[in-house]
Amino acid sequence: MSEPTTERRRPAVRGWMVFAIVAAVAIAAGGITGRVLASASGGTGPSDTVLRFFQAVRDNDAKAALAELATPPADTTFITNEILAAGHSAGAISAINVPATNSTVVPVWYTVGGEAVTDRISVQPVGNGYKVSTSLNSGGIALKSKIRAQLPLSIAGTRVTTDTVVLLPGSYPLTTVTDHVQYGTGSLVIKRLNDAPSANDLKLEVTDAGQKAAATAVSASLIACAAQKSFTPAGCPFKLTVTTADPATVTWTLLSKPADGAKITISATDIAQSTVEVALTIRISYVDGTAAVSQDLATIQAVGTIDLLANPTTVTWTM
Repeated sequence: MSEPTTERRRPAVRGWMVFAIVAAVAIAAGGITGRVLASASGGTGPSDTVLRFFQAVRDNDAKAALAELATPPADTTFITNEILAAGHSAGAISAINVPATNSTVVPVWYTVGGEAVTDRISVQPVGNGYKVSTSLNSGGIALKSKIRAQLPLSIAGTRVTTDTVVLLPGSYPLTTVTDHVQYGTGSLVIKRLNDAPSANDLKLEVTDAGQKAAATAVSASLIACAAQKSFTPAGCPFKLTVTTADPATVTWTLLSKPADGAKITISATDIAQSTVEVALTIRISYVDGTAAVSQDLATIQAVGTIDLLANPTTVTWTM
């Protein structure tokens, strides 16, 4: 049998070359996939540890996440499957990217709540592998000085009773005893392992529900004031001093909708004594002897105290 010609062997050579090139490209482009597979099969390098940790956080597996820490926190009240799930309900951790490295500082990229995050995670040798050693929340999130006694705070439905808490990356809903006032934006966002929110992140704010309740209280109070047959309505922010006219002839008419522009300032000491301020334009009509009088008062800056904890909300005018 004669030898195959060079020409007839070429297709097989080309096939192996194409396979080799495709494989090389796949390996180059799929390095991260390789790390995922290595982690799934129990890799022991620094990158494997970091990848396993963030996968556990993503999967709301608190026990697995804690197992990757060199020193798990003493208080894990807020590191549970349920709380992690609540922290990821507004946007789960995804697109985790951990490049292969033998360094004890491992870069990681991921998204949380739809936002891209870059972090560098410290690890340390433990046994035959590594554990995450980055300080969680820089040692803990201090809350004692930020929580008002009148407004106990719950994170993802769990009441805060300690001076500090520890949270893993996520966006955790904050609730309290009223929907009129909230801490910060109503959620506590932890983007990176060592994030510790500042006091401004937990500053008290009036919610939309609180603004609506205040507007209702202001309107009800001013309508009741306007209904009084008096030149000096009791407990009201407006009056007119007239000595000869009969108060029984008085009619007050609101010319503006002051509740729409109510400005609320939360008291630094007592939320039930917060301040509400509105611009009020009003008309008074009355009979003086035989003359009918109608007069528009100058715009009044009415100021009162408002109890944001009360339901229904109440206003007491001070000027």
